[in-house]
Amino acid sequence: MKFLLLFFSSFTFYAQVIHHQMISSQGGSVELTKGLIVNQTIGQQSSIGNSNKNYIIIQGFQQSLWSTFISSNNVDSVVTKTYPNPFVETVNFQFSQAITEPITILIYNVSGRLVFDGKKSATDTILSVNLANLPTSQYLVHLYSNNFSYYTQIIKL
Repeated sequence: MKFLLLFFSSFTFYAQVIHHQMISSQGGSVELTKGLIVNQTIGQQSSIGNSNKNYIIIQGFQQSLWSTFISSNNVDSVVTKTYPNPFVETVNFQFSQAITEPITILIYNVSGRLVFDGKKSATDTILSVNLANLPTSQYLVHLYSNNFSYYTQIIKL
């Protein structure tokens, strides 16, 4: 004789709940014999591209925190315009007022890796950054100085 016993409770069960997001990844990179570079990550956004900078394919199932950083920009301080976006070699950041001290430029790829770290002064109200050496992809930019902090997203063609 077989018995089927069912228990009913007031507990609610959830199969999947995303509770952590980050701009980082775990994994490694491998360069294949034809120059193709494969970045493998676990549970984060990852990218696959080649070494001659012709293309990049983005994959991943978790959303990044980029929108959180971008929405943290203080709209009451220095207004910044990014152009051209997408860009080929040089991207410009135009500020609503002159920033006299040097500006730190941090650029992260889709895997959360820092791919550019520099410091440069703006000419009048425009900061021009040459990024011709970066592969075609999407990037998160953080610009900051003593009295200024700004996040934006750029796309390199």
